[in-house]
Amino acid sequence: MAEQRIMTINLRRAIEAVPRYKRAAAAAKFMSRFVGRHMKAQRVRLDVPVNNELFRNSIKNPPTKMRVICSKDEKKVVTVSLIKTETAEKK
Repeated sequence: MAEQRIMTINLRRAIEAVPRYKRAAAAAKFMSRFVGRHMKAQRVRLDVPVNNELFRNSIKNPPTKMRVICSKDEKKVVTVSLIKTETAEKK
C-alpha cells in the first residue's frame, strides 16, 4: 500500500543561501532532500507541474513555500505532486 503525506515545504532557507541566478534550482534540490529525509526514501521524483511551479516566476524568484502531496510506492520511490486547489483550477 502506498503511503501519502501532505506537506508544506518552506523553501526560504534554500533560497537565501545561494546567488539569485541559482535560486529555483537550489529550491528543487532542497525540496528533493527534504522529502527524502521525511519520507525515508532514497529516490525522490518531482512531477513536471511541481517543477513548472518552481520556475514559474523565473529562476531568480521561486516561491518561498509550496504545498505538495508526497506518495511513496512499494519500491520506496517518492513522487512529489501539486495539490489541486480551487485557485489553481480557476487559472
